[in-house]
Amino acid sequence: MALALFSILVTGCKRASLPDAASPGAQLYVSRCGNCHVPYNPHEMTASMWDTQVTMMESKIQAAGMPALTSDERESIVEYLKRNAGTE
Repeated sequence: MALALFSILVTGCKRASLPDAASPGAQLYVSRCGNCHVPYNPHEMTASMWDTQVTMMESKIQAAGMPALTSDERESIVEYLKRNAGTE
């Protein structure tokens, strides 16, 4: 009984898969951003919100002592997020 309840809870909390997950931008997003947290689905924010979020996260990456995003990495990640962003 407890195992069944646990399975239901875990399944209910599972995030939907990322759009275009096999694309290079998605793979880079998962590999760089997924080091610290589960990558959010791009639909969860608008394109302009993603610009702000990535900028905020760059300071957190630096504070954590992780390698900074290169300009190419940042461009690829932001392009992926904006292409798949939500509208509201």
